Amino acid sequence: MNVLDRVRLLRTMEGISYVELCERTGIDKKRLENVINEKAKIRHEEIEAIGKAWPEYMLWIAYGIEKPEMGQISPMTKKSLGDLGAQGRA
Repeated sequence: MNVLDRVRLLRTMEGISYVELCERTGIDKKRLENVINEKAKIRHEEIEAIGKAWPEYMLWIAYGIEKPEMGQISPMTKKSLGDLGAQGRA
């Protein structure tokens, strides 16, 4: 899975629209569309902006790794932890 795949997965799992992604990162909407549609390569500045907008996912977005002990997780881990919490409340 590459950075672009992780950005796409982040959008899906968090229910983030293109508009919200642009607003939270400062990335131009047309530029984002070109990146998502693979008409342009994602720049390191854009990876950094996405990581800063979702700091808990910063390592995962950039490198595909998690360090839960440092608060660095993926959206899948967040969902799993949420699901476990919901089971405990049932």
